[in-house]
Amino acid sequence: MSIKHVTAYYVDAKDGRPASEAPLRHGPKLPSENLTVDAVDRRESPPLIIGTLPASEPLSSGMQLIEESEHVARVNDIEQWRESNAQRELEKKREGMVVSAFQAFAALDAAGYLDQVETMMADPETPRVHRLAFEKAQEFRRTADTVTAWKERLELTDQQVDELFEHAATIVA
Repeated sequence: MSIKHVTAYYVDAKDGRPASEAPLRHGPKLPSENLTVDAVDRRESPPLIIGTLPASEPLSSGMQLIEESEHVARVNDIEQWRESNAQRELEKKREGMVVSAFQAFAALDAAGYLDQVETMMADPETPRVHRLAFEKAQEFRRTADTVTAWKERLELTDQQVDELFEHAATIVA
């Protein structure tokens, strides 16, 4: 089956006007039941749909025919933006992860890492600032150098450290 590559806008569910022409007062609807949506660019206002139609389907109001290469480029661009945005959100989440020393030690103990961390902190080769943090800190931040050092020495993934912090945040003394 041959297809057309198109951009389109959602249409008003009742009157069928494209969102590019008027606000959707009755909710959004796809401009065609046969439109296959490959991506929606929500960076644009109104959001732009990138999709395909059967070659025999006429273009509806608000649809525009595009080349396959443009279709591929737009979909790839949106995917890269989503990944970049997801990474920024993850970094923002990690910046907000803070637990008390008790919570950190209890989570490390529950995961079976506390003995290894204590051994690291007893090692004179461990940087003094990390040993001081272990002994004196009242809280630990996910993005702190000490946590990064523990992660590397314990050979943990970022996701494992995230899970440790998430678990630690649930521990109540």
